[in-house]
Amino acid sequence: MTSYVYIESTCEGDAARFGNLQNYDNRFELREGIPLSGKIPSDAAYRMRDDFPDNILLHESLYNLDRQLVINERVRAFLDAEGVKRVEYLPVKVLNHKGREIGERYFIINMLPLVACVDLEQTRYEENPLDPSSFMEVSNLTVIEEMIPADFLLFRMDRVQSAVLIHRKLAEKLKSAGFRGFNIAELSEFDAA
Repeated sequence: MTSYVYIESTCEGDAARFGNLQNYDNRFELREGIPLSGKIPSDAAYRMRDDFPDNILLHESLYNLDRQLVINERVRAFLDAEGVKRVEYLPVKVLNHKGREIGERYFIINMLPLVACVDLEQTRYEENPLDPSSFMEVSNLTVIEEMIPADFLLFRMDRVQSAVLIHRKLAEKLKSAGFRGFNIAELSEFDAA
């Protein structure tokens, strides 16, 4: 069993669902493992989706179409206390269905840098024809743990940027803390179709 699992935001029950990041044209940069502190405009925002008008409950992690980890201050404080390094917390506005900003503060976790650790022999994938250095149609995601630096507790991989990995022990603590809005699963369950 690997020391890492994958983590993503999820929407359960009446939890609010969000579209893509607004007011930032280069949102693809959030998956590239590059520093973005000071580059995200102050009006960058996630807005509740109109096609789910009754879903208004805010969890500690917000489900969004960008597959970003968007977390509140409580989760940020938890990650800081657990010694998570090599991340930036980028402030982002959260808007309700009417476009009004909610009072609670949220952040996009930007993980730095990407880690080259995909096991190319075990992982099934197709190369992206537009960018052969990234994969699509990924299944049986497998990593080579020796290639992951010990201080990387939460990170993105270089070839499968849509997958966010978290150290299993940290994931268990996160789950025990009772934070809502996270799905944590084995790497073999990751599906980037």
